[in-house]
Amino acid sequence: MIIREAKKKLRPYREQAAVVKGKVAAQYEKYLPEITKLYGKTTHWHGTGRFRYERDNDIWYDVLAKIVDLGGLYPFRDPWINSGGSTVSLATIRMLSRAFARVHSNENSTFVYELGSIKFWLRLYFFLTAVWLCTDRHALSTVFGGLFHGTFFRDIRSWESAIRKPNGKRVSVLNVFLRKTLVSDIEGNYPILIGIVADSKELIETTPIAHKVERRSLKPIMLTQCTHIEVPLQNVVETEKILRERGVSLPVLPLEFGDLYLSDQPLEKLAVGQK
Repeated sequence: MIIREAKKKLRPYREQAAVVKGKVAAQYEKYLPEITKLYGKTTHWHGTGRFRYERDNDIWYDVLAKIVDLGGLYPFRDPWINSGGSTVSLATIRMLSRAFARVHSNENSTFVYELGSIKFWLRLYFFLTAVWLCTDRHALSTVFGGLFHGTFFRDIRSWESAIRKPNGKRVSVLNVFLRKTLVSDIEGNYPILIGIVADSKELIETTPIAHKVERRSLKPIMLTQCTHIEVPLQNVVETEKILRERGVSLPVLPLEFGDLYLSDQPLEKLAVGQK
């Protein structure tokens, strides 16, 4: 039922795709062979933003520059699973990482095209998670155990505070998933989606509900494992310049064109990888 209703809400975006493809045909066709090749190689995804706040701090930093300067994505404190410390979060589904990347958009950001709004995807994963919980007793007990763990809500707020600090007020979890759209308040911020090739045998499981679409790496994900970077069309040139100045050769694709490329794919495949 959830998927059926979601399909109805996604239909206008699918119809819009044909119109947008016509308007940006020359640019889209130029990137299409590369998108096809790179998507065929990519096994996992990581979503972030150009800028993020230090956790529980009003100071923000350049995420892209840090990734490039370090030579990859390095494990970060992970309070969500029993990993023994720090991990790199990876999604097996592009749209999940795209949603996490998208929340880094500035309030004034514009996109040539989006395959569903950020609110659509966050709500869909929120309700799918609820369904998965109801069908998995072990997952249910794990989540409830986490809810009563002393740092659970603090960890949620800490994650949110890395994206936005609205007048010093905390961002409500309900606002994130049910009402208001979470976006960044950092001027000039934009989403970054990274395609990755990773061996599943070297990754670890996440929580019982998230394992359907997510994995973790205890090791760094080096730039040599990255297939490409996706950013909004208006930020492609800027991102290419940053990489070029640091001597990094990595394809940069328009985020919107990735959405256009997938606009005719079944929702089941987009959301959870089912064919």
